[in-house]
Amino acid sequence: MVRPFPSLAIVTVLAVAAASLAHAETRVAIIDTAYDTRPYLDRLKERGVTVIGRYYARCDQPEYGLTEKRLINQGRPSDPGSEIAQMFAKGFAVLSVYQYYSNTPNKFRGQNRDGKALPDANCNWTGVGRSVEEEAELDVQAAISQAQALGQPRGTAIYYGVDFNFTDQDRETIDLMTRYFRVIKARMDAAGFRTGAYGSGHAHQILKNAGLIELSWISASRAFSRTSEFHRSGEWHLFQNQVDREWFGSTGSGCTRGLPLDTNVQNMFQDADIGLWRQGESYIVDEGRTLDIFATRRFACDGDAVVRRDRGSSSSDVARVTECKAGKANTLPPKIDFANAARVGDATDTLIEVDVDDDGEFDGWTHHSNLTAHFGYKPDWIFETARRNATSCD
Repeated sequence: MVRPFPSLAIVTVLAVAAASLAHAETRVAIIDTAYDTRPYLDRLKERGVTVIGRYYARCDQPEYGLTEKRLINQGRPSDPGSEIAQMFAKGFAVLSVYQYYSNTPNKFRGQNRDGKALPDANCNWTGVGRSVEEEAELDVQAAISQAQALGQPRGTAIYYGVDFNFTDQDRETIDLMTRYFRVIKARMDAAGFRTGAYGSGHAHQILKNAGLIELSWISASRAFSRTSEFHRSGEWHLFQNQVDREWFGSTGSGCTRGLPLDTNVQNMFQDADIGLWRQGESYIVDEGRTLDIFATRRFACDGDAVVRRDRGSSSSDVARVTECKAGKANTLPPKIDFANAARVGDATDTLIEVDVDDDGEFDGWTHHSNLTAHFGYKPDWIFETARRNATSCD
């Protein structure tokens, strides 16, 4: 059942939810990653993750260092040591994503960013160009073949990436994207899978209005066209609220490499079945937990949303949070970036506890006035730096 998304409904539902969050599990349930998760599965489980987004792709992309991106490369379910078998054995569900050079509009011309014709079905760089329909056919064949080989059940979903920005002026891109998804949708329907997309709000609006996707996963790119507008419409199913994070990269006093990942929030006002799956069946995240996660996320609507170290700290006594990334220690800015999401926790009359990077650990405290009243409202991106930094939630 699709639930309404008006502001009054959000405020009412979230007010009730907030009253019962003292012992709720509000850490993210859904992540996605381009890397082999086997070394981290136990720790992901400890951190509350229940769903892992993993990738299908026609071929590897070694030039981007994505040698572990394709889930199929890590073995089949019949091998108990494979990644998919280990995920199932430890109780995880899968969010299936298809991406193959999907970060450029040249994709719909069968090309990479540099205009070079993409490999054929056998992963050979032949230099032979192809139409958008031929490119879509190669992609959907690969997606369905890999899904079936890994045991993905019929009735579940594959989300196809449109991971770049475009505007109404990009008429050729819009036309090619529509033609691409027309082929994808027809083949997915015939194979018994649901079609989703990952991308900007603009992409989702066009594809939904054309009846070419059933499920919408909004990318985290704050400046992409119509993304905030689409988020506020409530028509989305997943929102990627944190990107390029790295968990489990710290040991002792130094930093080691961890698991690069993104975190995602499911829309509690949409159908709970968003096409997730595990061994032999579809999977739905507990609806109560989906509500709790949604209810404890907010967007920064102040351009200077400073995070204080403690509830008793002055505005100059800011949080000092260090994350390990790529084997190096990085200090996070002591504020929540404008239009970024944060998890909230305990509160006083004026301050509220925040987990800035959504890693499950609270980082400090910020003024209530720095954040939106609820997660249903995402501020429009402000391109001018000075104006963005000076804006407030009023």
